[in-house]
Amino acid sequence: MTIRIAPDGFSFVIFSPEKQRFVGLETYSFSARNEVISLVNILDEIIMKHAWIAYPYQQVRVLVENNHMALVPNPLYDEKEKGTYLAFAQAFQENSRISSDLLKTADASVVYYISNVLMAKIKDLWANARVHHISSAFIESVLIANKNKQFDSAVFVQVRNRCFDMLVIEDQKFKFYNIFRFNTKEDFIYFLLFAMEQQQLNPEKTPLILSGAIEQSSAIFEISERYIRNISFETRNKNFDYSYVFETLIWHHNSLLFNTLQCEL
Repeated sequence: MTIRIAPDGFSFVIFSPEKQRFVGLETYSFSARNEVISLVNILDEIIMKHAWIAYPYQQVRVLVENNHMALVPNPLYDEKEKGTYLAFAQAFQENSRISSDLLKTADASVVYYISNVLMAKIKDLWANARVHHISSAFIESVLIANKNKQFDSAVFVQVRNRCFDMLVIEDQKFKFYNIFRFNTKEDFIYFLLFAMEQQQLNPEKTPLILSGAIEQSSAIFEISERYIRNISFETRNKNFDYSYVFETLIWHHNSLLFNTLQCEL
């Protein structure tokens, strides 16, 4: 089971090793919760109604979604200094612990805060859970999926609640990653184009691949089309098999949950 826990939602996919395919997907959306206690209470309510979610699974991987993170190249990384890296990039978070994920493909490490209350709840529900930051899964899954594809450069954007992750691959190598917060469509396109300009990427030539909470009819997609010529959505990962129930699935909404299975986290 691969799980995403975010302030505005809880979702998971189930992979069957025996059948060698994905067999289930559940998604629960709710109003964004700023308080971790409120989020934990919602998790309890969901699992109280669907107790099988907390049944023992061979493997459980939990992706925690927040923006309290920092990315550090491995040649500069020292585990003993992870608190220093995070303090440089993020405000201190009370009642939280500092965790880190090693990104082998990116040759970098993600350092992040995770609430002690949320971590305790995760371990209470799934004792064998391996917990990672959502950015770690996004970066690794994109790099792995595109390691043999031939293009000069490409931009990958995952849209979340009032923010988006942006990753740039150039000559099959990891070049850039950042999280941008936005409130309006104008904010979205400003940060996207500004980052592309800083990375010397031409919107007329560089492809943009979208995933996450975005629709083709959405305002941020429509404004992106005005400025970027080559836009597409993340498609089904052909390295896996899927149950027939996924045939009508809007794939890019939950692509990260499926793609995380191939990550070396």
